[in-house]
Amino acid sequence: MPKTFQFSLQNVLDYRRQLVDNVRLELVVAQRAYQAQVEKVEEMHDKLSEAAGRLESRNLPTPQEFWLWSTYRERLLQDVQQEEKRLQHLANRVATCRGELIQRSRDAKILERLRNKKVLEFHAQEKISEQKDLDEMATLRYQHKSI
Repeated sequence: MPKTFQFSLQNVLDYRRQLVDNVRLELVVAQRAYQAQVEKVEEMHDKLSEAAGRLESRNLPTPQEFWLWSTYRERLLQDVQQEEKRLQHLANRVATCRGELIQRSRDAKILERLRNKKVLEFHAQEKISEQKDLDEMATLRYQHKSI
């Protein structure tokens, strides 16, 4: 009955694969948050352009309207600046997750290569052992019998 292959570091390999999956999920969450923030920043830029367009469409705004518009514009610029900082933070988080995913994938790949190497060695050893058993049986079976 042939033996089955048992990789001694299988638990470690499974753990590393689980870490890769966890980091991959973190990366997906970070990418979604980044994309949502990009859309938010673009929306704020559109509001800013729209407000400037409305002011330009008026011939001569009154000083009160101009003050109101400039106050609105300044506040909107502050909000855009704040959201762009958050966008940069999210971009850094995505990059960190990518780097971590690459490192964890490398760690898992090393163990997978080791496992594949050990599987090949195991099968080669089994083949040698089986061939030795067959040779021994053939030798015993066809021994010259003396009369």
